[in-house]
Amino acid sequence: MATSKWTKKRPTIQGRALLLCVISMLQSSSAFQSSFQPTTSYAVPHTWKSTGCLHSTARDDSNRMRDIQFSSPLLEEGYPPAVEEYEAGTLKKKPLLVYLPGFDGTWMAPFLQLPELSTSFDVRCLTMSMQDRSTYEELKTSIVDYISKETQQNDEVEPSGSAAEPPKRNFLANILKKKSTRPVYLAGESFGGILASDVALTLLEECPSIDLKGMTLINAATCYDRSKLASMGPSVAALPALLYPFGLLRMLPLFTDEYSWDQLLMILQAKALPSVIDSAQRESFMGRIAFSIPQKLQYMPQGTLGWRLTEWLETGCAKMEARLEHFRSNSNNSFRSLIVVGEKDLCLPSIGEAERLSSLFSNSHVHVVEGAGHASTCGSRVDLAALMRKRFPELKGGRTARGRTVMKPVAANGEGAELGMEPRYDGRDDIGLSPLKYWSKANYRKRKGTKNVLNRSKLASIMDSKS
Repeated sequence: MATSKWTKKRPTIQGRALLLCVISMLQSSSAFQSSFQPTTSYAVPHTWKSTGCLHSTARDDSNRMRDIQFSSPLLEEGYPPAVEEYEAGTLKKKPLLVYLPGFDGTWMAPFLQLPELSTSFDVRCLTMSMQDRSTYEELKTSIVDYISKETQQNDEVEPSGSAAEPPKRNFLANILKKKSTRPVYLAGESFGGILASDVALTLLEECPSIDLKGMTLINAATCYDRSKLASMGPSVAALPALLYPFGLLRMLPLFTDEYSWDQLLMILQAKALPSVIDSAQRESFMGRIAFSIPQKLQYMPQGTLGWRLTEWLETGCAKMEARLEHFRSNSNNSFRSLIVVGEKDLCLPSIGEAERLSSLFSNSHVHVVEGAGHASTCGSRVDLAALMRKRFPELKGGRTARGRTVMKPVAANGEGAELGMEPRYDGRDDIGLSPLKYWSKANYRKRKGTKNVLNRSKLASIMDSKS
């Protein structure tokens, strides 16, 4: 590891307050993360929820819980630029980016990237609770229907839907009566990469009215059947209950890398920040997420791990193995893909899979994130928005100061743990931003004209899978 350019010192009080970031820096896309379950949700078009109730075992197809949500994390977390754009009515004029998560079901893995991504996109994220027992096909259908609604409805109408009563498939034929003018981009990470690939093919083949511009895959799990996760995960899910936690610990090395901890310490010691966290508002967003991690992350039950390995990863991987060839024959040559992989991914054979996918996709580009493990590929060592602007040139018309297509020079020239990091934006090296300022008027903005809706109880309904 290269010698640090920043002097060593003990963590500041503010740094210790951010110690919770250690979980997010691990950013596991497996059982070490949980679903995002907000205590509040906004009754605005950026929140689309479907809930159900589990009335039997996970394997019982007659009674299963469906609990998924589409949301705008930046609006929910009060990130001022996003809120200002929403209130001014300009957010809906941006391209729509739909992020599909790993089988942890949360948007925690790329949360550091969200503020910078928002300079070019209206960012929406899919989340699934730990109780969700959606099938792979149900998840895919929900995503397609959500995108269809969002591209056809204006921001004054709230999308609605229910896992218990999903929209009929002929909904697409009814709603897509005219060409959508809003560009759509997909981003899928790990398991979300399987979903994104399948959804992209469905939109290209069945929904020509939707203006799908491109897709970004991050460590796509289309190679799950050839992965260490596939060889280790099912045996952990089948362990006796008392041994299950130890099995999870045994899987941890699949998701980590050697630099995440050192980069976390640099943040805690106020020596440096990820290059995409370059303002007080962004640091406050990062800090608020760090404080809320205990509420956002939950333990993944053994039954949930087993369901997601089998019904999501195994099923989705097998389906896409037969469908990936369709990308080669698809006549839409304007559709482009960006494939981002971690160099040190021990969970999936991501580099080999990137080479395979690039040979199948007619218009693709591969980017390898140096030194990144499976869980940290979208962490501090990458500027995802810059990669996407470079891959999709039409996005470069954003804010002048933030329209870069490469990582900032200091961060890009770093070695070891310093790759992707740069000195603090405020020039200080003695103390970080006080947590008291995370919720200040300058750094936190609550949307006007809406009230929080307490999620005190779930909407209960039973879904008959045969209907």
